[in-house]
Amino acid sequence: MHTIRKTLFIISVLPLLLLAACTTTPVSPEDVVKNRAQERWDAVLAKDWSSAYELYSPGYRSKATVVDYEIGMRLRKVIWTSATYYGQECEENVCKVTYNVGWRVNSPVPGVNVYNGSSYITDQWIRTDGQWWYFPSES
Repeated sequence: MHTIRKTLFIISVLPLLLLAACTTTPVSPEDVVKNRAQERWDAVLAKDWSSAYELYSPGYRSKATVVDYEIGMRLRKVIWTSATYYGQECEENVCKVTYNVGWRVNSPVPGVNVYNGSSYITDQWIRTDGQWWYFPSES
């Protein structure tokens, strides 16, 4: 009887141990960047400006408030419609993440109301103090 209880105990605890082992698996820096990049694009597509802004580098955020960022995004003529991960190239503290981004522009041309397209866009991410941040290019 004691052996049966011991076996049942081991069988009931084993899945918990396996689950705990899975949660402590280290995530690669590339996966961290990929996840944060997707999080940023998801926020941009949802027009969740404050969430997108929080992923910008501390340097960018020291120059522009969330209100400045939101105003700039709302005034853009381009409306982002989709973002599909394409790939990335990483070095120690810099990653370039490429997305195929769908977009829409209202056309000023008579007879053409909307122009839809897509482009490959490469975003730069930098690691500062152990955290990855979106680093926008100067435009």
